[in-house]
Amino acid sequence: MRQSISTSTFKIGIFQFTSAEKDIHANWKKIEFATRKTARAGAELLLLPELWATGPLTETDKYLANEIPELLYKLKILAENNRIHIVGTLPELEVERSDEKLFNTTYLIGPDSTFHTYRKIHLFGPMKEDHIFSPGTDPVAFWIPIRKNELGIGLITCFDLRFPELIRHLVFQGVDLILLSALWPVSRAHHLQILMESRAIENQCFMAGANAWGMIGSTEFAGGSKIIGPRGEILAKASNGETIILAEIDINEVHSTRQDFFTAHAPRSWWPKANKKIVDLPSLNIAVNRRRRTGQKMVFTNGCFDLLHAGHVSYLESARHLGDYLVVGLNSDKSVREIKGPERPVNSEAMRAQVLAGLAAVDYVVIFNDSTPSNIIRNIVPNVLVKGADWKEKDIVGAEVVRSAGGLIARIPFVHDISTSRILKSK
Repeated sequence: MRQSISTSTFKIGIFQFTSAEKDIHANWKKIEFATRKTARAGAELLLLPELWATGPLTETDKYLANEIPELLYKLKILAENNRIHIVGTLPELEVERSDEKLFNTTYLIGPDSTFHTYRKIHLFGPMKEDHIFSPGTDPVAFWIPIRKNELGIGLITCFDLRFPELIRHLVFQGVDLILLSALWPVSRAHHLQILMESRAIENQCFMAGANAWGMIGSTEFAGGSKIIGPRGEILAKASNGETIILAEIDINEVHSTRQDFFTAHAPRSWWPKANKKIVDLPSLNIAVNRRRRTGQKMVFTNGCFDLLHAGHVSYLESARHLGDYLVVGLNSDKSVREIKGPERPVNSEAMRAQVLAGLAAVDYVVIFNDSTPSNIIRNIVPNVLVKGADWKEKDIVGAEVVRSAGGLIARIPFVHDISTSRILKSK
């Protein structure tokens, strides 16, 4: 029997345990027991470690991934019968035509058909996770009802914790609680503790992290699962071993904490200005070299972008996802006239550059006078050179320069069947 609780409180449980490597049946038995025990203690949510059903994967295992749909059905029944939300990551196999992708996906499954997913965005290269999984692209925030209120939840997975801008983005949407599923090793246990507390304090929100414990395969995992309040107070922390911890959170505490002083709002005065993104080639070279020293991957594309339309925006967003920042080479007015004729461009280079720079996907705009961007490409040598899928790779200007430096050529299909020329002809 659940105790009567406040309309603003919500009890969380975390099950810290050692997964049996690639043994879904054995791990399921542990989860069944932990779920029932947590629900009997009055909790409304149970958080599990990363890849709880399989342990860490060292290779793409389609057999295990194919067992996940049945496991999700069993989780749905378990959540419904115990009136509890269950959260943790599982390998998700997506098949589109002949293309197969594996994602490290967090599932939140609750009573009354509650179902939310998040695909891990930041994959951990040192453990070859990026060789096994495809990265997700979308942060996930959602709200679940708690009596007369609602609780905003954001999901992150392990390495995501090291990227504060991701958690910040979730908090900007209005979430109250960040849930972390992790496989965090003993060798960096101290980092896990500091980062969880930092994310709670800087965002003035609740933070709950479930980490694996003990030896799984050749790696020892640190445990240290805990639940943290919006002022940084530790509400519950797991000791070593397999254990369940519980804590009650009150979403009103998020609001009261932010009444004292508010730091979890979107930037105002220092939001990147469009005109700061428009640079000449010497300035771009300096910026690129500095960012290259930090290990960032640069993406480059170019075009006239005369009448910016939905096709352009989709194309630029897809390009930006291929690296850490996007440089757009923009044909000058002189260059456009040479390519398109004397009646073009419709908009001046200054106006076109300003509109492009106003897009969140674009980090730098550099204008060039030549008919092609070959001089820019030779100077900055992109890690990824992007053109539309209608271009043959052998015809893409600068492709050989990029390939010889170890870079990649990407051809992006157009999502919208639209072009500037077609828009103008329809007038």
